[in-house]
Amino acid sequence: MTMPVLSEYRLPQPFQRYRACMVTRLLWEPLPESWPAAPKRQGGLRGLTARVREAAAAVLRRDDMERRVRRGAMQAIVREAYQQTLAEQDSERRGPVAFADAWKTRLAALLARDTVEVSGWSEIAIAELDTDLGWSLYAAVCRARSEAIAQAAATPSRPSLPAESQTAFHEFSIVASDEHSLGRIRYEICEPCGVGLLLKISFSSDWQFCGLGTLALRQMEARHPGLTWYTTGQYSHAKGFYERYRQGSRSPWTEKQHPCPHFENPIAPTSALRRAD
Repeated sequence: MTMPVLSEYRLPQPFQRYRACMVTRLLWEPLPESWPAAPKRQGGLRGLTARVREAAAAVLRRDDMERRVRRGAMQAIVREAYQQTLAEQDSERRGPVAFADAWKTRLAALLARDTVEVSGWSEIAIAELDTDLGWSLYAAVCRARSEAIAQAAATPSRPSLPAESQTAFHEFSIVASDEHSLGRIRYEICEPCGVGLLLKISFSSDWQFCGLGTLALRQMEARHPGLTWYTTGQYSHAKGFYERYRQGSRSPWTEKQHPCPHFENPIAPTSALRRAD
């Protein structure tokens, strides 16, 4: 089995305009028949011999339906390794590179078996599959995740000012270049008191521990300079991220609860902080 070099890998043509959502498309949607692209043919007698062998092998191929089933089985194995790695994120908290390495290790272990059991499939015999396709799929998803993270940006804030209130709610998203949402942040500010309240910051499991939570908080602070920020109760496993961010922040953060009397019934905001960075 040959694993492509990620830095040299190009995304499949049907998906080139996608980045973030391509993780889902490549792992769950049927793969294009034309992907991955066939290698360049050799010339001369050696190339002719290779083409004759390919033609002979083509005669022995089964119908397209069976070939699609084999491709789907390999996709299911790659997806299974991905989901197993994703399920460890709450405890392992791996960044993008460490996540890719852990996923690679799990995939290699599955492909080293004689058979693999995947939910929704009967027992899959590895010897009947194209393992190079599996590694190409792994490389494509890794590249898509890497590009989505590198190109992530914040959308404009969407303010909401309730009637007869001195506070205003704001919300914005962190999106990839294809405008696919990776996560969002919601907060409330009181300009007269110079205080901001972080209500909620959340990212789907695919985009946790990628630095996107830090990006969201920096954007929030930059859009409202001069405010003192606070948030309400945190889950214990969110405190590490929050403390590290607060210490490096250019904006003041206070541990005092309810420093502004104009915030009413604040929602427990940091329930999703454990999923932010």
